[in-house]
Amino acid sequence: MKPRITLVHGWSYDASIWREVLPLLNGLDVEAADLGFFGKSALPQLCDAPRIAVGHSLGVLWWLALTDLPWAKLVAINGFPRFTAAADFPAGVAPRVLERMIKRFAVAPAAVLADFHTACGGAGPDLPADPAPLAAGLRTLGEADGRAVLATRLDDVLALAARDDAIVPAALSEAAFGPRLEWLPQGSHLLPLTHPQACARLIRRAVDSL
Repeated sequence: MKPRITLVHGWSYDASIWREVLPLLNGLDVEAADLGFFGKSALPQLCDAPRIAVGHSLGVLWWLALTDLPWAKLVAINGFPRFTAAADFPAGVAPRVLERMIKRFAVAPAAVLADFHTACGGAGPDLPADPAPLAAGLRTLGEADGRAVLATRLDDVLALAARDDAIVPAALSEAAFGPRLEWLPQGSHLLPLTHPQACARLIRRAVDSL
């Protein structure tokens, strides 16, 4: 049975972040989910086929901690199993950084969104009429933890990161994925847009490994 490839985007983006990757997956069964940060959500459903779960940034955390959908392989792009640092995870981002962002978003959401997209390395969608889903997504970044799941499934994971990623530091990527990680020297936090060929190659490799 042909595997189902399900793409899940990160915080402050939508399914359009995969627009450069999708043509490179021609011939495969692919769906691009939408978490609903900028309108109606379109979440993946159970399927009979083996699933290649693909996540970008928060999308990786979604697969590891926020859904019960089964997957055969996970492709992590600019991703992490936990975003903020903890006593047993010092490589994470300092919680105060996210806390400041949450507080500022409550009073100046458009400015926070614009600054974040600039740090990511490119433009993203404009602020929606209702910023509540984005605010909830920020809280999720501070609370969700998928390390336990990742530890039991590390052999089923392929990961890609950029050394110049300003959102997910190299130390965080290394601590999360170790030898499963493939590095690009540049590409920022938007590898699906800046390096779609590398993303597509990793996804096809996951398919071939089934």
